[in-house]
Amino acid sequence: MDPETESLVDRFRRMVARDGGELTVVAADAQTIRVRYRLAQAGPECVDGTCVLPHRELEQLMGETFARRRPGVRVEVEVAR
Repeated sequence: MDPETESLVDRFRRMVARDGGELTVVAADAQTIRVRYRLAQAGPECVDGTCVLPHRELEQLMGETFARRRPGVRVEVEVAR
């Protein structure tokens, strides 16, 4: 991965880590970044006061960011089971 792509992924890694989540790069090439997202224990409904970013929203945020900074690169987020 090139340094700019790595930097962008690291930003999202730090973001999900704040909630107890984890983001791991599964594959990366010139067209696609695939990441595995392990969600924290709290549910996305925020019923206990702790919110977790749903994986589709993370995928959308990452996709929009990469579209601006790395045009042509597609982001795929899969949920770790």
